[in-house]
Amino acid sequence: MLNPRHLASLIAIADHGGFAAAGAVLGRSHSAISLHIKALEEEVGVTLVDRAARPAVLTPEGEQMVEQARRLQRVLEDIVALRPGQHLSGRLSVGVVPTAMAHLMPPALSRLRSAHPDVQLEIRTGLSGELAAAVAAVDVDAALVTAPDLAPDGLEMRLVAEEPLIVLAPAGTDGDDATLLSTHPFIWFSRKTWAGQQIERRLLDRGIRVQPVMEIDSLEAIEALVRHGLGVAVVPDRGLAGDLVRVPFGDPQATRRLVLLTRPRPPRARLIDALMEALTPVR
Repeated sequence: MLNPRHLASLIAIADHGGFAAAGAVLGRSHSAISLHIKALEEEVGVTLVDRAARPAVLTPEGEQMVEQARRLQRVLEDIVALRPGQHLSGRLSVGVVPTAMAHLMPPALSRLRSAHPDVQLEIRTGLSGELAAAVAAVDVDAALVTAPDLAPDGLEMRLVAEEPLIVLAPAGTDGDDATLLSTHPFIWFSRKTWAGQQIERRLLDRGIRVQPVMEIDSLEAIEALVRHGLGVAVVPDRGLAGDLVRVPFGDPQATRRLVLLTRPRPPRARLIDALMEALTPVR
């Protein structure tokens, strides 16, 4: 039976380079790490580390072993995460769309760290579609994304926040949303995003013809462009562009919903619940 501590030593060598660096990260001596690797090599019957290199590096067989060791380590963490009790520990990987990473996640992550300091977080940003695929492929445990019209096959959605959509226009601009959109240059919020696609559908449903001049995937960049008089845009209202004209988009006002996507009955359900609790105050 492979010893998880020995596998952790191998992973540390892969991540940090050499026995000494791995020992420093794991709080073990150079000789202890060396003994772990020697025991592993004897058990699997191959050389895993090239000790002639300075610092020591993994052999091709060692690199293959690390891939499997990471998977095993994750399975073991999932088992630990099932343990009942109030104290939470373990690693939680979360995908986040950039628009939520800028304002929703930082305070939530701070609350989560304060409440559960032994929970280790891995954050990955990307488009909603990419992150949904990552959840389905078990590459991440959960993802905070723009809500699709229907939940992706095999995944569950939990509402985190609902943000009103507004027409953002330069200071001093007058008119209702339809007038602003049809008479000024239009800056698309990237239609590669689910939010951008939803905005496009709503414009089509209302028969509003825009005059597109550019397409941007950053809300900060869109706000800067609007501020300099280069056009108008439909964006989620984050309350940050106080010096710009903000007109409700639609009547009733359209919204962008942010949801947490997870797999059904995830092994790290308690960690995901803790993240949802941390997100609740920002809803």
